[in-house]
Amino acid sequence: MNIREKISKKGILFGFFLVVSDILFLCLSFFLAFLLLDSASIGENIRFYFFYSAIGIVVIIIILSTRKLYSYKYLYSGMGENSFSTLSIIIGIFIIIILNYYSNREGYQLSRLWLIYSTVISAFLIMVSRALVKRIFFSILSRAGIKTRTLVIGVNEEGKRIAHTFNKSKIEKNEIVGLLTDNYGKVSKNEKLGDFKILGNLGDITDIVRDKKVQRIIISTSNLKYFDILNLLDKIGDDNVEVQMSPSLFEFSVSRMKMFEYMGVPMIQIQKVSFKLLDRILKFLIDLILGIFLFLVFILIFPVTGLAIKLDSKGSVLYSQFRYGKNYKKIKVYKFRTMRAGADGEKKYVKEIYIRDSGFKLQKDPRVTRVGKLLRKTSLDELPQVLNIVKGEMSAIGPRALAIEEADQLKDWEKKRMTVNQGITGLWQVSGRNDVNYDERIKLDLYYIQNWSIWLDLKIVALTVMKIFGGAGAY
Repeated sequence: MNIREKISKKGILFGFFLVVSDILFLCLSFFLAFLLLDSASIGENIRFYFFYSAIGIVVIIIILSTRKLYSYKYLYSGMGENSFSTLSIIIGIFIIIILNYYSNREGYQLSRLWLIYSTVISAFLIMVSRALVKRIFFSILSRAGIKTRTLVIGVNEEGKRIAHTFNKSKIEKNEIVGLLTDNYGKVSKNEKLGDFKILGNLGDITDIVRDKKVQRIIISTSNLKYFDILNLLDKIGDDNVEVQMSPSLFEFSVSRMKMFEYMGVPMIQIQKVSFKLLDRILKFLIDLILGIFLFLVFILIFPVTGLAIKLDSKGSVLYSQFRYGKNYKKIKVYKFRTMRAGADGEKKYVKEIYIRDSGFKLQKDPRVTRVGKLLRKTSLDELPQVLNIVKGEMSAIGPRALAIEEADQLKDWEKKRMTVNQGITGLWQVSGRNDVNYDERIKLDLYYIQNWSIWLDLKIVALTVMKIFGGAGAY
């Protein structure tokens, strides 16, 4: 079986699993919505609910299909899958309402509560089930040794970062076949960037795609213009090869851009982030809810954690350190102690840590205790910072509060990250934690500030939970 047939078969299987999953969970949603009703008031009209549920499911599946939400190559996080699937459910319910009204105008009308319950439950279960199906499907492919062969165009730091990130993915297994330069210059056979071999230049792409059986191409350079990319697509010549672009982290989120036309000239308007009253209230509520939850967790685990720390090494249970909060205001940040007592006085290691090139971290710090390693791996050492949230000094989500020595080394353009409340978790923590180099951490913090939204905060909360249980990148 050639690579094209494998890609096609993988796509068909993926679509089949997703269709079956959607049908099952839509049936479950309509049924759960029915159970929430007063069955005594429905009586013999129960047949209408089964009939219109079937119609609604068929309509929703058709709409999802027309939006290509059963296509393997279109289902990547952030491509609007959740919003499109929710919109498809709303349209399906609306069609049920129209059909029920006109076909049973003088007869039985479906319960409004059932329609509302069905919409809410369906939207929630479809989002959850789709995420689950994707993880299961990729897990099956991984166990079967099936990898997505990926080529990166762009011999630069961003290209190297992307290659490393895709290589480490625990969801979809990738194999980085190599890198291509973004020009037509000569490349020596043994030339490499980090761990990745440079296979050639843009002129070699047709042969490399064929010989390396490439399934995905990621363009990671700003040097290619519009017509360069069109020419590149023609050279690839295989519709089954996915072509994706990775803009610099300085780019704005698509949600912050608006396309418009002025006198025949296409323009993109970039909207500045504005914190409206409603946004501030929602942000406060998120901090309040998470703060209360984390405080309860802190109170429950404090005795056990404190005892483990005490038994493992001498010293206090909690560790405090002055750091910078919003607008460079000094705050005392609390953590569970993960190092031996007096670690701050060991100048040999302190001097090594507060160097920008090291990322202000030691990957194998000998001062970390046995319990400390576990606390760091699970991020439980950060939990006492809920005390800073309660005091109003920090937020649950935001850029990480920097140590004084670290923040004093920020470049002028990086200082913008200090204009918001610092947080326990943030975008860079869920994007690789300590495996992300220092410059990328700063860029991710700035990206978060520029593209902040309630949905981004909720996404970070969900990803934080997943990262904690995964434990990758923590030391």
